[in-house]
Amino acid sequence: MSAENVRGFLAIAAAANRGDVDGVLRLTDPEIDLVPLRAPVQGSYSGHEGIRQFMADNEETFETFEVDYPDVRDLGDQVLALGTLRIRGKGSGAETEVPSTILCTFRDGLAVRFKDYGDRAQALEAAGLSE
Repeated sequence: MSAENVRGFLAIAAAANRGDVDGVLRLTDPEIDLVPLRAPVQGSYSGHEGIRQFMADNEETFETFEVDYPDVRDLGDQVLALGTLRIRGKGSGAETEVPSTILCTFRDGLAVRFKDYGDRAQALEAAGLSE
C-alpha cells in the first residue's frame, strides 16, 4: 500500500498545481486535516470544505502557486516530501520560493493529514528520521 501512497501524494501535488480541486478531493479523506505552512497565522483547514477553501484562498491571493517535490520518501502509512513552493502574489507580482517539507498520512488509500513543516529538520523529526 505504501508505494500507492507515494503515487497518491504525487497525484495530489499535480492536481493542486493544475488548480484541480476535484482531483485533490478524490485523493483525500472527507475529514482531512490540512496544515499549510501559513497555518500559524491563518489556521489549518478541515475536511473537503477546507480543501476547497484553501485552494480558493490560493487562487485569490496568488498568481502562481506551484509545488515541486523531487525527494519523496515512502514511510509506510506516511509520505515525506521535500521540495519547494513557488508563489507569485497577485497584484504585487512579487515572486518567492520557499522550502516545503510535507508529512502526509494516508489511510485506506486517501490522505487524512497533510502538514507542511517548512523546515526540513522538523519534518524529519516528526517522521522519526534524521539526516
